[in-house]
Amino acid sequence: MLKPIATLAFVAALACPAFAQTNVVCDEASIMRAEQQIAQINDGTKKIESAKELTMAKDAMTANDLEKCKSHLGNAIKGMDAM
Repeated sequence: MLKPIATLAFVAALACPAFAQTNVVCDEASIMRAEQQIAQINDGTKKIESAKELTMAKDAMTANDLEKCKSHLGNAIKGMDAM
């Protein structure tokens, strides 16, 4: 009985990051929050990559391409998570 429950819990834990990615909101508040978090990254390579993704997210937001903005902002956040 515990094996199916443990399996479901494991699958749910793996699915959470995927759901989090789809819930990225591309707005000024999210961009500002990401900028603040990127400023605190100590790893130079991760900082540069996350900053590039954030710049592309800003450009997409300016162009009113919210799907592209979400994608780049999600990539910037993923880069920070790898810290």
